[in-house]
Parts: sequence; C-alpha cells; structure tokens
Amino acid sequence: MIPQHLRYYMKKPFLLGLIGGFLGILTAVYVIVTSTTSDVTLSGVQAALFSSLGLMGAVIANKETRFAGYMLIFSAVFITLSIPIAGSLSLFTIYLPAVLIFGIASVLCFLEASAEESDAPAE
Repeated sequence: MIPQHLRYYMKKPFLLGLIGGFLGILTAVYVIVTSTTSDVTLSGVQAALFSSLGLMGAVIANKETRFAGYMLIFSAVFITLSIPIAGSLSLFTIYLPAVLIFGIASVLCFLEASAEESDAPAE
C-alpha cells in the first residue's frame, strides 16, 4: 500500500515524465560519449537539454498540469528535431523510447487538465 502523502507525487504523468527524462539524459550521454563528429555531439547536448526540460515538466505535473503537458510535448518534439542535425536518422531509434514516453506523459497531462476543468463548479 502506498502512503497517502506519496499518492500525490506518484501520478502517471509525473512518473512517465521522470522515466522519460532520465532515459533521455542517459541516451544523450551515451550519444555524446560515443560520438565521432561534432554534429552528433551537438545533437546529444541538445537532447540532454530538452530531456531536462521534460524533467522539469514532470516535476510540475501535479500542480500546473496543462503547462507541464506543454513542456513535455515540447521536449519530445525538440528532441526529435535535434536528430537531423547529426545527419543520421539512425539516432532516431535510440531516442525513440524517450520521445514516446514524453508524448504519452503529455497526453496524460492534457487529459487530466480537461478532467479537472470539467469537475470545476460553474459560477
């Protein structure tokens, strides 16, 4: 049984954003370490920065749900856009799990935000 104070922090968008952020940063570090050109290194650095944006979105997913959803979807899109900089689409398969997890977390944030708006009493 999960303690009551942890249930607030253990919502699905938070957990998925956290997993996607750490997975994206680990993948970016792997790409940076194994890079052969400066373009691949730049792509890895950009992916690490956008993964940290996704981590920040995951942290605020419990309080600012819609804004967190925008942060998560932006990080997924911009990680995808940083791949062609390296000139190799083979990096897309490496970054795909983090991008998909960020995308799913952002959709969950938007669904949760719309559910909160429909539950709010009309004035």
